[in-house]
Amino acid sequence: MNQILLFSFAVIFLSACQGKSNSKSSETKVVNRAAEINPLNPEAVSELNRSCTSIDVISLRKEVNASMSFSNAQAIQYVISFITDEKGILTVCQPDAHLVFLKNGDITHEADIYYTGTCNAIAWTEGGKMSNVNKLSPEGIDFFKNFLKPRNPNPPDSATQQK
Repeated sequence: MNQILLFSFAVIFLSACQGKSNSKSSETKVVNRAAEINPLNPEAVSELNRSCTSIDVISLRKEVNASMSFSNAQAIQYVISFITDEKGILTVCQPDAHLVFLKNGDITHEADIYYTGTCNAIAWTEGGKMSNVNKLSPEGIDFFKNFLKPRNPNPPDSATQQK
């Protein structure tokens, strides 16, 4: 009887240990896809701030039907101020919007912005490939979230709002 009881405990113990090792291997580790990519240096951001004459923001999310264009110098500087010197974080997110920086009508820089989920980045692209990745400031994330909100699929009926 003691042997059966001992054998039962051994089986339970081994299966519990097996379950723990399986659960560790099944956990997914969040990896920063931009870990090996440097941020755009502060001098380049300063030059962009001095030379940029307009910025276009194009939503890449299907549920957001919006784009914005900034040509006012203060508005351009405000948008550029969202770019930090820190390295951005890119996990498994999709880009939320695309930024096009122009100088007198010519494209000088392009970038995708990521601010949903575990991502926080402005990913600069050259020739279709990621060249640099900076982090967005909290103000920048708030700005883009507020201006690139999903549209309301069921707008209120104007007749029901009037009293």
